[in-house]
Amino acid sequence: MLSLEIAVMDPLRAVEDILGDLETWPTYIITNMFIVEPNTISVKKVVAFLYGNGVPVERAIDCFNACMGLDSYYVSCAMRDWYFEWHKNPYKAEYYSMSLKRWMWINGMALNQQAIYMQFGTENTGCQQIIKTTFEHVRSCTAMSSDFQKQ
Repeated sequence: MLSLEIAVMDPLRAVEDILGDLETWPTYIITNMFIVEPNTISVKKVVAFLYGNGVPVERAIDCFNACMGLDSYYVSCAMRDWYFEWHKNPYKAEYYSMSLKRWMWINGMALNQQAIYMQFGTENTGCQQIIKTTFEHVRSCTAMSSDFQKQ
């Protein structure tokens, strides 16, 4: 029964369990996960954030695809490639550490920067209603899937 619950767990909630509530995430990540059409730069930013904050690759892929409302082979491959690359050779990509509340390099070194103004949450995206609608859709699809599998 436990594996069934894991299989239908809301992918966004699974990542929130690791990183905290979506409203505490940097706005640039929320924008890249919900609004920006996936491209090399946006995917790398999201992957660095998720990888650096310890989100397992499959959870990261499921979450990103659910938030984008797609099942993208490109996104899945790009995310796996970055995770693999950084695991074997910590490339100097930067990310915002949710636990340390500061910018870090993937290799674990603190990013030596002056104070950077950071925005957090959905309010500063300018697309709060779109994100809210997508967020509710992800939750409802997971709930429907869970109900279906229980039958």
